[in-house]
Amino acid sequence: MQNLPIKIASLLLLLLAVGECAVAQAQTPDSALCKKALGLFAEAQRVCDADGGELWGENIWGPVLLVRDSDKLTFTNESALLSVSQKIDSLYCGILDSDIVVAGSALRFKGSDVAVVPMFTMSDSAMVEVFVHELFHRFQNQHYNMSEVMYNNAHVDTKMGRTLVLCELLELSKAMSSNILERKPHIERALAFRKWRWALFPDKITDECRFEFQEGLAMYTQYRICFQDSLKVAQQLCQEVERLLSSPNLSRQYGYNMGAMYACLNDIAPSWRHDASPSMNLSEIAGKLYGIDPSKLEDTTVLKQSDSYLRVIQDIDTLEIERQKVIDKVTESLQSKNVIYLRTNDYQMGFNPACVMGLDTLGNYFTVIELKGDFGTIYSEYGCLISNQPILVVLSSDIKKLRKKSPEFSIELNKGWRLQRCEEGYEIVNN
Repeated sequence: MQNLPIKIASLLLLLLAVGECAVAQAQTPDSALCKKALGLFAEAQRVCDADGGELWGENIWGPVLLVRDSDKLTFTNESALLSVSQKIDSLYCGILDSDIVVAGSALRFKGSDVAVVPMFTMSDSAMVEVFVHELFHRFQNQHYNMSEVMYNNAHVDTKMGRTLVLCELLELSKAMSSNILERKPHIERALAFRKWRWALFPDKITDECRFEFQEGLAMYTQYRICFQDSLKVAQQLCQEVERLLSSPNLSRQYGYNMGAMYACLNDIAPSWRHDASPSMNLSEIAGKLYGIDPSKLEDTTVLKQSDSYLRVIQDIDTLEIERQKVIDKVTESLQSKNVIYLRTNDYQMGFNPACVMGLDTLGNYFTVIELKGDFGTIYSEYGCLISNQPILVVLSSDIKKLRKKSPEFSIELNKGWRLQRCEEGYEIVNN
């Protein structure tokens, strides 16, 4: 089976209990929750106003929906986004009358471009970063028509793809930790690792650049606006690269850091942002700004002797073993027909980028996923494979569990849809 490109609909799936305050009745939230929401909106607007359009030529502040997934309790700064609401100081509160997946995203909603922010259980400062991240996605949708951008970087979870991406990230970390005059050798080596990877996966160049432009620039914007300190931004990005070194799932994570780091390095000439477009190659801009000749990049023999390469390959086999275990699990489920096929291409999905792994020709595997559409809602912690079949939900070994709703797995079908046996296992079809 061939990989189906993933439609980018969300940043994170809300997996835990949302909100730090006591559960409130619909449209009557307690004072602590109201105070928290007011503070988040005020601080997010403050940091956007403080930027004053310096980054992107305009203030990215705009309509936001702050949504609690458990009951769709919503705070917003635009009353028209809620059918029924009550005014609470500068905000409006009500129940979101929509079946959208509650995940970090930007979408067209009731005639407006809106940033959607789930009520994650995290610090207020981290929540403000989420606001800014999703507001930048709103900006992208408005100016670059990014809402329909698709890409598939499952190749980054292969052994060689992972190795070369991690080596590039390590070199970028070294560049970020250096002063401007000492950056060039590290950027040059990062581009050499990229050149090597693109020689192995030439059909993935566009997909990689799209990922870096969409999510990398969103992370860059979130840190630049919220931190307002280039040293702190560099430290944060370098810390995250260290975390990625031990992650078995890179294909839906690496682009955040890769794009953000190239964007930061390109800020020696801030005018690069004026010509931004989804077809932009952020790494190519870095090469030009730092005077790097692509024809003189180090060859693979030299790169294999570098500190970055030697460090990465120490653990690469262990990570590959973990990936092979997932491939074996999915293959076994396919062969034993412990699967459900969703026979539609019309769906939204919410997921955590850290829970996505490319499985070669099988497709992209989501450890935890929520799916919504005309068919209804599916939530699965058993796993979901997206390939040339619209959706393949991989279950536990006990197929009987699909008849029971549980915290780990549930199917709620709308009228006109049903679950039935098929030759491959089970399928959800429209009557």
